[in-house]
Amino acid sequence: MDVVIDELIIEKDRPEHIAKHDVEVDEVFEVVFGNFTYIQGRQDCWLLIGKTKKDRFLTIVIGERKGENVYGLVTARPSRKEEKSFYQEFILNQGGEEK
Repeated sequence: MDVVIDELIIEKDRPEHIAKHDVEVDEVFEVVFGNFTYIQGRQDCWLLIGKTKKDRFLTIVIGERKGENVYGLVTARPSRKEEKSFYQEFILNQGGEEK
């Protein structure tokens, strides 16, 4: 299954929540609407792993919402070492270069 995101819902409390992880909403959009890889998380959530324009690795947790390709932001945080490796392996196996 591919994760295709046409709409990302960010509830009012999410910007303050992700700020605790030193992440801004603009960075979330950079990953979500950029080049990312993903893994299945817990409770019908997906972990999106990607890089910001400033080469910062982030893991964005999203959950499915009503509607096709509609998701809600659960949280966002700096990526863990194994998540960075997973992303780098994904890019390498794509045969392309990181942008």
